[in-house]
Amino acid sequence: MPTERVAQLSIITTLFPHLPHRRGGPFRLALVAGSLLVVALAALHLLAFATVAAMLVLPVLYLMYLYEVEIYESEPWLVIGATMVTGALLGIVFTALVGGALSRLQLTGDRDTAFVVAGIAIPVIAQALMLAGPLFLYLFRERFREPLDGLTFGAASALGFTLASSLTEFWPLLSGPVLGPGSALDWAVRLLRTGLLVALVNACTTALVAAALWLQRFDRRRTARPWRSSLPVAITVALSVQIVIGMLEFAVQDLILGVVVIGVAAGALLLFLRLAIHEALLVEGAEHEIGPDSPCPECHRMVPTMAFCPACGAARAAGSKQGRPRLAGGA
Repeated sequence: MPTERVAQLSIITTLFPHLPHRRGGPFRLALVAGSLLVVALAALHLLAFATVAAMLVLPVLYLMYLYEVEIYESEPWLVIGATMVTGALLGIVFTALVGGALSRLQLTGDRDTAFVVAGIAIPVIAQALMLAGPLFLYLFRERFREPLDGLTFGAASALGFTLASSLTEFWPLLSGPVLGPGSALDWAVRLLRTGLLVALVNACTTALVAAALWLQRFDRRRTARPWRSSLPVAITVALSVQIVIGMLEFAVQDLILGVVVIGVAAGALLLFLRLAIHEALLVEGAEHEIGPDSPCPECHRMVPTMAFCPACGAARAAGSKQGRPRLAGGA
């Protein structure tokens, strides 16, 4: 977004990059309203409803975003099925399998093995599963060639996975009494941590790797590639963050400290992802030529079709795909 700095904390303009600036306000409002709804339901001890609301806020917003910008072009069911639906199915199976295995390890008192499983194996396998759907699109749908396509597919898959795995984890609460016991504040923090912060971390790590994967195919340069958007760095950052969080969550049982750690990780990942997006857009700008006059999706001025609007600076690749003119370079 030309009106924002690269290093700026923003969930909407980072994970929803194709959304025009004028349409970002309702999404921000919906995100805040959803979070407040979770707090209100938790305060009323309606824990089952609060859980569902917390887990659905980001995935529902992302589905609305996919529809709004038509990222899927002419194949909506394939894209949604390969990302959110596949991620959700894998999340259900994965959580059902590893939850029981980890519980058995903890019951036997084998904390060393449980630490390795919870802190290393589970985060790494979960991250790999979240990339399964985007990898399918990468291999079998080359028409989705822009790095921001990869980012969006990665985030959607991760949100589907997190939604399903979280609902599976909280199933005893969902199937319990309508009015739940315990501290309302404790439950509000716990649910927002899982529904918002964990979902953000998963979306950012998966989007980062997927965007780097798409950029590797898109960028025809063989040398002088930016290191921040390279695939090895993206994989290293994603796995490192997931493993560190997994280890700390196993070792530290304090809820507030856990929320702080995940919150810091989510903020750092958002900033790093914005840097990767910035470099990807610069690569696209170097690839394309100038096309015929067309309205800019951001400022609506009639300008030559270029990677960046000469009037407002908005990136064409970061705009909605609805009626987007084709650049001479093929975007």
